Amino acid sequence: MNPSRLGRFEILREIGKGAMGQVFLANDPKIERKVAIKTIVLPPGTSEEEAHETSRRFLREAQAAGRLLHPNIVTIFDVGEEGGVSFIAMEFIEGETLEKYTRPDSVLPLKRVQDLIAQAADALDYAHQNHIVHRDIKPANLMVLRGGVLKVTDFGLAKSPSADLTQAGVLLGTPSYMSPEQIEGRELDGRSDLFSLGVVLYELLTGVRPFDGESISTIIYRVLYEDPRPPAAHNAALPPEVNAILEKALAKDKEKRYATGGEMSADLAQAFAGLPPETLSRPFPAMARQAATARAAGTSAAGPTLRERRDRRGGRVARGQPASPGTAAEPGFAARHSFKIAAVVVIATVGLVVFPRLVNRMEQGRGPAPGERAGDGRPAPGSAGGAGGVATSLAGTAGGPGVVSVDVSTIPRGGNIRLDSTPLAEPRVVLSLADPKAHDIVAEAGCRRAVAAMTAADLASSKGNLVMELKPRREEVMIASEPPGARIRLNGHDTGKLTPAVLALDGCEERSLTLEREDFRRWSASFNADDDFDAMVESLKKIKLVPVPVGNVVVKRPQEYDLDVYEGDRRIGRAGEMLSLTEGKHTLTFKNDKLFVKETVQVAVEGGRSTAPLLTFPGVGSLTVQAQPSNCKVFVDGVYVDVTPVLEYPISSGGHRVKVVFVPNGAEQEVAVAVTGGKNALVTVKF
Repeated sequence: MNPSRLGRFEILREIGKGAMGQVFLANDPKIERKVAIKTIVLPPGTSEEEAHETSRRFLREAQAAGRLLHPNIVTIFDVGEEGGVSFIAMEFIEGETLEKYTRPDSVLPLKRVQDLIAQAADALDYAHQNHIVHRDIKPANLMVLRGGVLKVTDFGLAKSPSADLTQAGVLLGTPSYMSPEQIEGRELDGRSDLFSLGVVLYELLTGVRPFDGESISTIIYRVLYEDPRPPAAHNAALPPEVNAILEKALAKDKEKRYATGGEMSADLAQAFAGLPPETLSRPFPAMARQAATARAAGTSAAGPTLRERRDRRGGRVARGQPASPGTAAEPGFAARHSFKIAAVVVIATVGLVVFPRLVNRMEQGRGPAPGERAGDGRPAPGSAGGAGGVATSLAGTAGGPGVVSVDVSTIPRGGNIRLDSTPLAEPRVVLSLADPKAHDIVAEAGCRRAVAAMTAADLASSKGNLVMELKPRREEVMIASEPPGARIRLNGHDTGKLTPAVLALDGCEERSLTLEREDFRRWSASFNADDDFDAMVESLKKIKLVPVPVGNVVVKRPQEYDLDVYEGDRRIGRAGEMLSLTEGKHTLTFKNDKLFVKETVQVAVEGGRSTAPLLTFPGVGSLTVQAQPSNCKVFVDGVYVDVTPVLEYPISSGGHRVKVVFVPNGAEQEVAVAVTGGKNALVTVKF
């Protein structure tokens, strides 16, 4: 099928093809913008009843999805049917899908994965709040644009009535990403989409699908009955908390899953919060990449699943289930050398506790006094002269039995120090050596900040004090409004984003933000470089837009005909009806296309009040057009009317342009005619 037009849209070229139809690049002539047109073509053999039901469901679902306005969802502009072909006109976007980043050799850094999943989760939460379930979340339907914005595509596409789980290539949606309830044909809610998003998250983190197989039946069995391996088995850079997140996201029972995408992305952010910045920003480790590739190719034995690993941590094995591979009767290396391994573990543990403290004591006993120089002439650790001349006179020392105490200084001087979320009275961090947890040491001064994630062991093994260089804060800040959908301007420039959206803001720069949304008053605020950055971030998460007051306009309907009322391209009602409009000036157009009536007026609306402007509309006369020879087409004001002779055609009074085209040779004549109400105007032409 290669149509030249679908509805009002002019087809430019085909840009994609799938099992259920085609995708075209098209032009919307009304506003001269490019759109993507997706068609739905039913497979051969579909009964007339199935075709009718599919078309009806398609139109209903597409119309529902068309109400979704979110910066991370592809906008649907129109939906229709022509020549037995149902189609959706939607936002045309250019980017790349996440499919590119689901292979072991191209997995993204963890920070980027976290950001993309957060955007997708936000879009799904918004859709679910509007009672829309996507049902086909997979990497191919998640597209990343040039600026890093993720868009969820294919909301509202109809499902094939003949979809069969055993027919490869017919099922809409890959079984690897489908929830158990979707495979079983049960009722779906938003948690089904979140299961699919969990599969995508697993794949982005590891380069391996959690449920894969050589046949659809194998994949379906694994989705329904098997648990995937822990993601950390594929990517050693992942913190253990990610295992619990994906275990919850991929739970077979939807009641045990995340209720919202926001909960899942929040847990993921918390899991990654303790990782060093270099771990978050670097690509998939090479060794893990090779191991994942080998596992994806089936060259290594399967390890414990997420649930098996959890059960082992608790000292239990699921009742009635066989031991996993690798627990055969023949003892392994650990069983044969248990005494040696235990001895090594004890020695290593004692060394980790005693050695740092012993080194610290030796350094204190042997090192030069503060201010002296070491034997090679360099400033000794802890002497004035380190860190660009900032005083670093106190070395990390044991602050008591089993405790490490380290002083903190900042560049420039005077930064306030926090340990995690607790402000410190003096710039000194004290931790128990028995505490294995990494803590955030935060230094702040005005709009500058530094963060170091360190354990007690890290501090104990360091020499000198901890010097933190404060740098201007540049953070991804969420801008959200109630209601959503407001256009965001930063420093007077349109960002191209609608709330809710994430913007990168510099803490040490003055900035002004403006939100604009139709029917609401403009919101604006300015922030100085020395303002509280955290307070600003919190305030931008909950901006309340104030609606513009509404007034009413009533325009009396002419006795002889109806009039549609437009504001711009939007039809807002009919003459004779009460029209609710926001306070201010509005340009309204009154149209009756059949009678060639088009009158434009400007009205002033006051909030809370009604106005009834006195407008005069043309009367109705008639038009007769005759031609010799008579094989001619007649156009009035550029619109085709009929072939000659045109007899007493109803038309509004006033001036009109009549064009007559002789069909055999294309010759044409154009005349101006004045129509009087209640009278017939005659036009005669000869060729």
